[in-house]
Amino acid sequence: MPSWGNTDAPNLKPKWDVERQLREVVQLATANTTNSGNTVITLAYNDGYQNQVANLGIAAGQSVFVLYNGVGGNNSGANGFPSMFLSNTTVSSTSGNNVVLASGVFNTVATGTIIEFDKSIAYPSAKAVAKTYNPDTVLVTQTRSSAANNQIGGNIVPGWVHVQKKVNNDGTVRYIRETLVTLANPSASNVYSGNTSWGVAFANT
Repeated sequence: MPSWGNTDAPNLKPKWDVERQLREVVQLATANTTNSGNTVITLAYNDGYQNQVANLGIAAGQSVFVLYNGVGGNNSGANGFPSMFLSNTTVSSTSGNNVVLASGVFNTVATGTIIEFDKSIAYPSAKAVAKTYNPDTVLVTQTRSSAANNQIGGNIVPGWVHVQKKVNNDGTVRYIRETLVTLANPSASNVYSGNTSWGVAFANT
């Protein structure tokens, strides 16, 4: 897996700690086969008493990833990147050793498959730079890099760029930019990927 990509898919952003959306909670193996379309997976977990996966911290809203499938690869249909970016497969609820998913698995998940459950990182302040680092890291294409197509000011090197909006005490607005990865031929497949947490930083081209 590359450290970054030439498109604006979330899991192709630079995989650095400041970009993380998730932290791992636990990894468990499946206790039986889960057929395609099913939303309930049973996990091989025994705490010697209640046998409740909730005791391990698994809860509704967490992201779910297949790390290893004995019949060949990631068959959960989960997008994202474990311990880094959000998945499109999430926990709906738990009951005993069962986890109910918000959507069914795409393909059969074999017995013994290792599943990872990740919790979203919560930041203490809505104004914390870390809270907006991921959405404020923008893929700058050759078109967006020109001064005419951005409100940052001046020409910007194409690639992954982190942009921070700062308002001085006198009300003056300025933008702090940091080029994380320089790319030769980036492609903005999502026209809204020029948006940041505070507005449209780059023209949607």
